[in-house]
Amino acid sequence: MSDTETTDAGATADAQPTSFIAEDGTLSDGWKDAYLTEDIKDEKVFERTKTIQGVFKTLANAERMTGADKMLKPNDKFGDNEWDEYHRAGGWTGEAVEIKAPDGLPEGLWSDDRAKKYAEAFNTLRLNPKQIEGLTQLHYADIAEQVTNSENAQIEQLAKLRDGLLQEKGNAYAQFQNNGNFAIQKGTEGEPPEFKDRIVEKYGNDPDFVRLLGNLGGQFNETGSVSATDMQPTPADIEKKIKDIYNSEAFNKPMHPDHRSTMDTLARLHKEKSRQPA
Repeated sequence: MSDTETTDAGATADAQPTSFIAEDGTLSDGWKDAYLTEDIKDEKVFERTKTIQGVFKTLANAERMTGADKMLKPNDKFGDNEWDEYHRAGGWTGEAVEIKAPDGLPEGLWSDDRAKKYAEAFNTLRLNPKQIEGLTQLHYADIAEQVTNSENAQIEQLAKLRDGLLQEKGNAYAQFQNNGNFAIQKGTEGEPPEFKDRIVEKYGNDPDFVRLLGNLGGQFNETGSVSATDMQPTPADIEKKIKDIYNSEAFNKPMHPDHRSTMDTLARLHKEKSRQPA
């Protein structure tokens, strides 16, 4: 073998790369300089990596932490910039989105000023338009349901009060209403016509208000005299009502939905009849 051949063989042996990975996978000093590019070799994650197995485990964990678009999943180290990028990827516009009134919203429940406040709050929370729409629908649907339930409860309460007033006054109810109308007439004299209209519209169906005006109007009729006796049913009136109940379907059919209330009315009439003078 010539000197030239010996020198070439030695040069070839010297040119073979040095391995920084032991048989058990341990990484020896200098592995970062040998295998990593300048832009990543100073990353802290590689300070903690001691084996080639650790390198691949880090790669697998990084893949699990990213979505299809390689967006990092939130973690406790996220700052404002990371959160902004995360929510932008989810559709957040970075600006307050105009909130529109949901279809079918009852009148009086919508406020432009309140909608602007909600829009600003939703933007601060980095919500996307779809989330804003869903929350708005849910919020106002809940409010509309509460209003409807409240109105129904009020209607039911007024109906009970009205029925109670009708049962209490009996045949004298018409006179009682006349007394109330007289009180309204006297109380609105000299006022613009719309004042009377507003009073009737606001309170005309409220049994408590009807009772109040009926009492006031009954004390002072057009001549200023007391007329409360006109509201009292006569024995004949009571007797007629009792006979009407005996002939009614509600009285004769125990399964009728109004049977119980009819029996209560009958008992009240008999009690009232017993108090009448002979």
